[in-house]
Parts: sequence; structure tokens; C-alpha cells
Amino acid sequence: MYEVRFHLGRGRHYMHWQVKEMQGRRKVWEYYIDPDVYQVEMVGCKLINKVNKAKKVNKAGVKDVSGWVQCDRVEYILKNKGLPVDNLERLFYNPIRDVHWRRDSDDGEFAWDGSEYATLITNHKQVYILEERT
Repeated sequence: MYEVRFHLGRGRHYMHWQVKEMQGRRKVWEYYIDPDVYQVEMVGCKLINKVNKAKKVNKAGVKDVSGWVQCDRVEYILKNKGLPVDNLERLFYNPIRDVHWRRDSDDGEFAWDGSEYATLITNHKQVYILEERT
């Protein structure tokens, strides 16, 4: 199992994709992917949101980790061989603005927290739906 999120902490990996390999609740490996070099393809995905923590972030306006993509498999695609995202729907999560996961097609009234997808893909700092779960 993997946990993937966009890392906004200071330092060398600022604005990189953070990938944590998990065994249960225990992190066994952590690495960072440069979004200018790679797209991250995530298979067997679920959108995770710790709503109470997101509400604290929203109220205080201070960044903290409260949401990520949980997935079964992670692959990396060189950007120059990457997949186009022009016709894909974007997912977004920013608890400072909104405490829930949202989709571009969403009117803001439906929370996508916990929704599952067959395949998601990144492009720069955005996440897109490559394949819905059937």
C-alpha cells in the first residue's frame, strides 16, 4: 500500500510528490518525485481525508497534512513520454480553501472523500482521473 501527496514542507523536496510505502500503519519507505521530470501513475486508489484535521487547517490557515491518495501500486512515467491530461477530469484538495476533496465537475456540494478510482495520474502538482473504478 502507498500514500501519495504533494509535499509543501520546506527543504529539498518542496513541491515534489511524496510517496510513502506502507505496511499496515507503518511506513517502510519514503521517497520524493520531481513533478517536472515525472508523472506519477497510481493504481487502485482511494482519496483519504482526515476531516477534523482539515477543519483545523482551514480555520487556522496553516498547512498541515490532512489528505492524500492511498493506492495499491505506484508507477513513474518520464514527462517527455507522459500521458496527456487535456481531456481528463482534475481532482483537487486544499484544506485551507475547502476541507474536502473536489472534482472539476463538482459544484462544491459533494465531498469526494473516500471515493475510489482505478487509476489516477499527476501532471505537475495536479491529480487527474485516468480511469474510474467500475
